[in-house]
Amino acid sequence: MTTTTKIFYFLFLTIFITSSWTATSRSRSLSSSKAKCDIKTMDKCAVTVMVFGRRDVYLPVNNKEMVPHCKEEFDAEKCVKDYARKCLKPLQKQLIGVIMLGASQVIKQRCTPSGTQEYLSHYKCIKKTIPELHNCMDQLVVSLEEISKRSVEQRIPSACCSFSRYISCSTRPVRQMCKDDPTAENYIAVKMIKGYASEVLDLACQGFDLGGEKCNKLSLPDGGFNEVNASLQQYRNVTDRSFSLLPPFIDIFTQQ
Repeated sequence: MTTTTKIFYFLFLTIFITSSWTATSRSRSLSSSKAKCDIKTMDKCAVTVMVFGRRDVYLPVNNKEMVPHCKEEFDAEKCVKDYARKCLKPLQKQLIGVIMLGASQVIKQRCTPSGTQEYLSHYKCIKKTIPELHNCMDQLVVSLEEISKRSVEQRIPSACCSFSRYISCSTRPVRQMCKDDPTAENYIAVKMIKGYASEVLDLACQGFDLGGEKCNKLSLPDGGFNEVNASLQQYRNVTDRSFSLLPPFIDIFTQQ
């Protein structure tokens, strides 16, 4: 086990010792309950939680529409957590929780009265940039799946650099297309997008920054996209893939 892997495991175990989401561990058992332990169902719930990467997402435009939106988000969050609690081994469950901890905080904040008003104030920017934001997430998911097939020593560093690239990718269209909304970058790129992966990026991926020494030494998969004029252009449509980043994330950190 590499030093990076050991540090990661120590960090997320520390998080979950103090977290409220530490239910009794149960082994993963797909054969005992296929309906409840269908990873594809969990995967679809996860992409609902993450918003970006879900091409059919509806963006609410007022307070009234936020009510069903928030219910859908909370239901999807519960779906992922229920799957993890009932179907995954302890290590896999805690790995899911590293991502879901940040996602839960983002959802709860967005669905408070003040959070709703903040979201609505940036609605136009989100609407304008969401095709690019979907592409950035798609690139991340496909890249993580390819990284999960690499050697153990390469997986975590490559995943961390891919997360860093994702943040950079998502920030770029906001800067370019929302110049009339000076706080949009902080809300979309930091509060929403980085918030989903905050525990991973801030704890496990310290020092793995796009353009930095560690990431420059790695060759990251392109996820089926080329960068053309500071915008992602898909050249390869990967259909046999996860909807969300959670399944490849589990594989990267648990496969030997």
